[in-house]
Amino acid sequence: MSPAATKQELIILGGTSDLARTKLFPALFSLYCHRHLPKCVKIKSVVRQQHTLETFAELLKPHCEITGHEREFSEFIALVYLVYIDFDQPTQFKYLKNALDSQSQSIFYYAVAPELYEHLTHCLRQFQLLQSHTRIVIEKPLGRDLISAQAINQQLLSCFSESQIYRIDHYLGKEAVQNLLALRFGNSVFEPLWCAERIESIQITVAEESGVNDRAEYYDHSGALRDMAQNHLLQLLCMVTMEPPARMKPTAVRAEKLKILESLKTIYPNEVIHKTVRGQYGVNPDNTDHIAYTQENGVAEYSNIETFTALKVEIDNWRWAGMPIYLRTGKRLRCRHSEVLIQFRDAPIHLFKPSGGHAQRNRLVISLQPQEAIQFFVNSKSPGKGLGLHPIALNMDFCEYSQSRRWSAYERLLLDVLEGDLTLFLKAEEVEAAWRWIDPIIEGWEKYMPKPDGYFSGSWGPASSDQLIARDGFIWNNPIG
Repeated sequence: MSPAATKQELIILGGTSDLARTKLFPALFSLYCHRHLPKCVKIKSVVRQQHTLETFAELLKPHCEITGHEREFSEFIALVYLVYIDFDQPTQFKYLKNALDSQSQSIFYYAVAPELYEHLTHCLRQFQLLQSHTRIVIEKPLGRDLISAQAINQQLLSCFSESQIYRIDHYLGKEAVQNLLALRFGNSVFEPLWCAERIESIQITVAEESGVNDRAEYYDHSGALRDMAQNHLLQLLCMVTMEPPARMKPTAVRAEKLKILESLKTIYPNEVIHKTVRGQYGVNPDNTDHIAYTQENGVAEYSNIETFTALKVEIDNWRWAGMPIYLRTGKRLRCRHSEVLIQFRDAPIHLFKPSGGHAQRNRLVISLQPQEAIQFFVNSKSPGKGLGLHPIALNMDFCEYSQSRRWSAYERLLLDVLEGDLTLFLKAEEVEAAWRWIDPIIEGWEKYMPKPDGYFSGSWGPASSDQLIARDGFIWNNPIG
């Protein structure tokens, strides 16, 4: 694409999908409202059912923050160009070709199931819609295992260069996740402490209060390990533990993340009983409002798919060797809560008496949701006589700290795509390295742990999760309430 060519077209394939309705168009509308959406960008929504702009707008309204922005919403909808294509009829892609501006850069967002990637790419190539400056955006899950992930990557790389492919993980667009980089590499006070000699353990939790809802058909062929651990949890792990990049450039940042994934200590199939947990939610006898997973519409009656997983992870490198990292994620847990907990080691000598309070080890807690915040727990002298200690938290609440509005993850990432910034997107090698580590766990579960442990809806998961971390002398950092 010539330097003078600045016009772009964002083409959302699957324009009425759940992803498009609940995430992409609300993010684009918010960018438009706050004048961050470049005027040179045109939006094309490719839909599989006939819609007018009015019926299309009605689909989006429940998911967009329209109150106070009714005029802007009408203006935004008027900017969207609808293209009707039956994906099962490849010849209909001629309508898309007719709708695109040959002088603009095309950005195709695959808001469809991964099973359609190859078919859509073939159709786009058949009608000569793929150019050297074309970009594509694809969502997880990228495969079900290493072999399928490699197949997807090979198929995409046969049509695109690596620099054209934006593999999105929306967790990397969260303010608090990006602040992990700022916290570590923008503050010299933390770097000497960021190692196994000073940190005793790390916990990463992504807890969901909701069940599988309308994703049951997909989820019953995926489970928590494939749906969340392989991507979100491991990407958070990389952000916490990666080495400082030579510079804050896409190639440098992604190279350091890849090093972490390649340094993960393998959990062999015969180790899964001691290093992993898999659970499945059932009915809580004290709260029968929620049904069991196997009662969800679209779930097999005797399904053994896990809705919860906890893992003990180790990184085999000089900085982190021997230090445990605990990952957990699940559905129908006590509350929606995601955080990273950095547990520092105890002081070598206890000089202060516990009278008047109790000392705790220093902790750094990075909250990702429902609120984005950072808390650093330190010990302070208890008021009054004596030298007793009690913990206090040094808080940074992003909502209070920043006078500007909160951006959604998809707003940031969509702008990065438009600007050609790959920093927060995954390389093919990252995806494959993650699956290479996950596959032996799946193999071990099939052989040694075919049935998940049960847990009550509204709890913090199965008892085996507490036992996993307790064996090393730790407890999960569960929020109160």
